[in-house]
Amino acid sequence: MDSKLSRRDIFLSHRSVDKQFVSKLAADIETPVANKRTLHTWLDEAEIGPGQSIPGEINRGLESSQFFGIVMTPAYFRSDSGWTDAEWHAALYTDPDNRRQRIVPLLAADCPYIPFLLRHLKAVDLRENNYRQGLQTLTALLRGEPIPRPVAHRGQLITSSGQIDRATLVAQRSVLQCDPDVVTEHLYCNLLPVERIPQYAYVAPVAHKLLRQRKDGTEALPSKAELKAAIRAAQEEAEVEHPFVPAFRVNGQDVITFHDLEAPDSPFASVIEDGAVERILSEDLLREEDGRNLLISLLNMAVSRHASRVGLVPDDTKLYRFFFPPKEGVENVITWIPKKVKAHRTVSKPCLRDGKVIFWRHLGAYLKIVMLAGKLYLQIIPTWVMTEDGVQVKTGPRVGALVIRWTGPERNLHVLYHVRFWTSILRRGRAGPISIRAGDQSIELSTMPAFIQQAFGIANDNRDLMGLLDREAEVIAESEDATADRAAQASLSLTSESEDEFPADEVDEEDSKND
Repeated sequence: MDSKLSRRDIFLSHRSVDKQFVSKLAADIETPVANKRTLHTWLDEAEIGPGQSIPGEINRGLESSQFFGIVMTPAYFRSDSGWTDAEWHAALYTDPDNRRQRIVPLLAADCPYIPFLLRHLKAVDLRENNYRQGLQTLTALLRGEPIPRPVAHRGQLITSSGQIDRATLVAQRSVLQCDPDVVTEHLYCNLLPVERIPQYAYVAPVAHKLLRQRKDGTEALPSKAELKAAIRAAQEEAEVEHPFVPAFRVNGQDVITFHDLEAPDSPFASVIEDGAVERILSEDLLREEDGRNLLISLLNMAVSRHASRVGLVPDDTKLYRFFFPPKEGVENVITWIPKKVKAHRTVSKPCLRDGKVIFWRHLGAYLKIVMLAGKLYLQIIPTWVMTEDGVQVKTGPRVGALVIRWTGPERNLHVLYHVRFWTSILRRGRAGPISIRAGDQSIELSTMPAFIQQAFGIANDNRDLMGLLDREAEVIAESEDATADRAAQASLSLTSESEDEFPADEVDEEDSKND
């Protein structure tokens, strides 16, 4: 054997079932880097030739390697042959407290069991998205480049700078003394970016024939309800096959809408002045406050109508709130796909006492277009809705308190779960962005939520949340449903006979679901 290669930088102790990962790791460690010493690994398949003594060569590898790498996976500590146990036992025997830092735990997969004698050692995280950064840390260690050296403190494993490694906590009651790592963190928001809005809004004055004379001789505009009635009457007279009242706002003496008011079959023909239509760029409306408020109001009307088209019920008592109705009088279960794998969610369910339906609980959400930092987003706030019979919404402080008991603080994965769920509903299973009709035009929403980027976080703690979502969607749904069920069972005294009556919240007719 070449004397220059008789010394190895690291012995990779592993189970054969993890051979694919370990072979890649060895190749990556040995990949030449400009102006840096090339590293060499000890890997059984490359070192032990036909006819050679396996125990003898392993012993030689252990003695000739500067570092001993434990490729930790669930399989590593369950070796029937005992080879992996023999290897790490031998390494630990020569330095029980690892004071020379020769033993390097390499976390290759989530490892539910780590032997007590190894738990205090800081691991290099090579899992999923952490692999590249973990590889850099490992190769720097093997080359003797500066790395913050870990020290034990009150049962916790922290670095000399005070940074704590969450994966290696061993004392649950220790006081956390740490600073955030200088790493980029992405935290998902409950916001879907608006990628496109209708290019134009159309404005026209209310038809003079609809103005009415006041007693003092001045003219008064018809109410919005009267304009709707006039539109319906004109459609009935024309025997329109599919009559509808389009979304619009009244601004001063004008009607404003995303519908083309100059179209030959415009439903507004009977309520606006002919030949007085103005077309305004939506971008121009966004530049000043009044125009921006009008535009966002029209966008929310389009969202409300889209929610109804996908099977949601608008809540008459709360603006922008929608919920799932029962399915043909029984509980409603939705099938959806978080990423690739199908998941299920009970979205409407009766709460029973002695076999009698006391009330229904429904999964719901506030869906509202908002502007933040000059950009438009669809804000999604998940909630629960209680109804008397699957239709009539229950209101009041006691109901609000119950809903709060059903919900709670959410971690990043839960936020992503809810956003992905409602994205799936609004998308209706179609590919591409969420497309919402807005008059003769459309709104398009991204299906990927916006995120907050911050410069500090916890090193090596990031995960592939989209991948986790496929695995955990059912667990999250079951957990939330169980919480709601427990709260509901504890609150079944909320019957229509015993509950105080509370007035419904006031709803601005201009922005209500009827628009």
